[in-house]
Amino acid sequence: MKSSKVRIKLLTLKHHVHQHLLEFLASPNAPVYLKVIGVCLAFFLLVLLFQIVSLLWTLLSYHRDPVAYLREYYDPLTPRRVDTSDFRTSEENVFDLEAYKEELFKLNEFNTYLSDQLPVNRKHKDPRSESCRIAAKRLPPDSDLVQTSIIIIMYNEELSALLRTLVSILLNTPMESVKEIIIIDDKSSRDELGSRLDKEMSQFPFVKIIRNSKREGLIRSRIIASKAAQGKVLIFLDSHVEVLEGWYSTIVARVMEDRKTVVCPVIATIDHTTLGLVSDKYTGIWGAWDWDMSFRWRAIPPREQQRRGFDDSAPIRSPAMSGGIFAIDKEFFLEIGAYDPGMKVWGAENLEMSFRIWMCGGALEINTCSYVGHIYRRSGLIQQTVTGETALQQNTKRLVDVWLDEYKDAFFAAVPSNKNVEGGDVVSRVLLRQRLKCRSFSWYLREVFPDQPRPERDFVGYGEVRGPGDTCLDSLGTSSGHRVGVYSCHGKGQNQFWKLLASGELVSDNLCLDGDGENPRKIVLYECHGLRGNQQWFITEDDVVMHGGSGKCLTHDGTFLQLLPCDKTDNDRFKWKFAAMSADVVKKFHALYAKQFGYMTKQEQARKEAERKKQEEEEKKKEVEKAIEKAREEREKQKREAEEEAARQAAEEKKKEAEKAEKEKAEKEAEKREKDEEEFRQWKAEKQRLEEEVKKRGAEEEEKKRAEAEQKQKEKEAEERRKYEEEKRLREKEAEKRRIAEERRQFQEEKRLKEEKEAKDKLLAEEKERKRQEEKESESDKDKLEPKENADEQKEDEDPDKDEEKDEEEEQVEEKHQDQKQELPPETRDEKEEKVNSKSDSDNEGGDNVDMKEFLAWKAAQKKKSAE
Repeated sequence: MKSSKVRIKLLTLKHHVHQHLLEFLASPNAPVYLKVIGVCLAFFLLVLLFQIVSLLWTLLSYHRDPVAYLREYYDPLTPRRVDTSDFRTSEENVFDLEAYKEELFKLNEFNTYLSDQLPVNRKHKDPRSESCRIAAKRLPPDSDLVQTSIIIIMYNEELSALLRTLVSILLNTPMESVKEIIIIDDKSSRDELGSRLDKEMSQFPFVKIIRNSKREGLIRSRIIASKAAQGKVLIFLDSHVEVLEGWYSTIVARVMEDRKTVVCPVIATIDHTTLGLVSDKYTGIWGAWDWDMSFRWRAIPPREQQRRGFDDSAPIRSPAMSGGIFAIDKEFFLEIGAYDPGMKVWGAENLEMSFRIWMCGGALEINTCSYVGHIYRRSGLIQQTVTGETALQQNTKRLVDVWLDEYKDAFFAAVPSNKNVEGGDVVSRVLLRQRLKCRSFSWYLREVFPDQPRPERDFVGYGEVRGPGDTCLDSLGTSSGHRVGVYSCHGKGQNQFWKLLASGELVSDNLCLDGDGENPRKIVLYECHGLRGNQQWFITEDDVVMHGGSGKCLTHDGTFLQLLPCDKTDNDRFKWKFAAMSADVVKKFHALYAKQFGYMTKQEQARKEAERKKQEEEEKKKEVEKAIEKAREEREKQKREAEEEAARQAAEEKKKEAEKAEKEKAEKEAEKREKDEEEFRQWKAEKQRLEEEVKKRGAEEEEKKRAEAEQKQKEKEAEERRKYEEEKRLREKEAEKRRIAEERRQFQEEKRLKEEKEAKDKLLAEEKERKRQEEKESESDKDKLEPKENADEQKEDEDPDKDEEKDEEEEQVEEKHQDQKQELPPETRDEKEEKVNSKSDSDNEGGDNVDMKEFLAWKAAQKKKSAE
């Protein structure tokens, strides 16, 4: 309010200076050099005034909006939690910078040293596509967005990364729409996250820091934050992210449009070493999962691309969310049960939330026009262990027990160690599912994620693959192009979760096992290409795994896999046992590929023997059938001859009956023709009679109409004649009326002139009489008035010119009056005459102002005068 008053006063002063300067410059008496000096001085004062106003306004803005201050000036102190003296050699006292960096790296599993050097307000290139920028113009204005609560959970987070998260929110978010930013400190042990963080955030009144009294974990901390939040929309973020330009409005507007839609932004990877965006473009992936309940990024299938119309700005209907970055309507969040309070720390809550959203009436989308950068750590932080089991195992068990229905067995086959894990009491979550009337998991697979391979339909075998020596096939955590080996079976899935698809591909995560027949030890994971060849595998009924490209069998040397020629006498070294196999898929698999691998199943062998015996029986049966066939043909020949004779006789009888029927038909047709002709003649005669009657009636009607028309014409002419006579009479009457009015007007005018003349004569006579009286009085008082007369004569002699001027003025006024009277336009005179005529007419009609006798006498005199 004060800043507004100051600004108004300064603008008023500027206006007054400007006004006085213009008056000075417009003055004709001001010298030119003073005008030039005045212009220069005014320009200088205006520039100076503008600078002062700008400076004051900037300072007031910074005081009112700390975010504007952060954009240019804020840079936090660099925290240090490692004693640098530990990294100096005792001999040369040289500081080992690389060892120091690695030690800092271990604190957070990302480049902490570089993170501390980066400014908290760094900017990234806008990653949005052109179609997204166009779509952003159609969004509602920021002032129309609902109030939101941004929730961040942290535990021993790197302060520089946390500050970059907060500042990126302040710089790239319309803060008028943000009700609050809630930071939940899950009992962090680092000193800089205590009083120092409070000091840094004290300048932002909308930032609230809630500190848990004990370690609650990510899931329960988010439940605490959601209950404390006051915004209508909740936005959950991690504590080591950087939101990018345009991230906010598009996801909030989508939640406003449909309160049951949960919206995730595109998660852009921030490299844990360079801390730069790995890619600033959308790569066409969505959230998926595998049967060991691990989250996976997968390429969007053509079905979804077609639904989106191949539009980069259209949202993706994702089967699952990656984790903790999403926006949701608060009421809907609480309505569907928030997070499962029985889950501990973190893990599996993203899939549990994803299944619950889809199956309980909501929808999950990835908005491709909203980007949030996320630091993926070098290795995941170790989870809290509860009673010998990780929180992830317990949380996953709860997820499976509540939501997977009949597909639980598929999970336990993939992760057998989780079958006996104690997940806790899930009764409340089951009742929640019943109360919300959620759909089944088979509906989810059918309607939401039909692209997900299903064990009963697409897997020959799946789960862990046990090989020779009680070891399991293990991807060893390698990426594409690295060798695969074996490891002790742990029953937790993950690297030991494999799927042998009906196409013959042996898949781990999203990579296929690839073998090389020429190099038996080169067995690696590669991207699946779908061309079979080196990526095709076959499993026999004896659990021997064969390679499609070379025909060799799979075994191992204790650490790595290798391909060796198959040896039926020593099958044990080539056996691999899948945790679960789908019988129906196995049958189809063997039917398709057994011949290619030169393998005959036991079922196929039994079928072959049965076919041989059946063929021998069929040959014996054919000989007996041949003799029977010969006898049958003889009988059929005799029967055929008898049937031909009977058919000939029947044809003759039929021919006679046909001739008789034809004759009867002809007679009936002749009778019918005669009858039709007679009826036609009668109809024609009747028609002629009716036509004559119609013509007669038509003539009569025509005559009647003609007579009526003549009568109407006569009546019309009579009416017109009557109207003409009436109009003629009225015109004559009107003419007579105007003539009488004109005579009356003339009479009145002459009378008025006469009266004026008489009045004038009377006035002249009175004036003469008055003068005579004055002369008489002057004669009697002559002696008395002589001095006075002399004075008057002297005065008249002195001012003769004045009397003449006065007379001349009176004559000019009289002449001007006469000229104006003569110069009246004809219209004016005619109007006056019309007024006089109308007045005389009204007087005559009333009979109040005109003496009828005088008028008649005047009229007679006029006639007599005209006659003479």
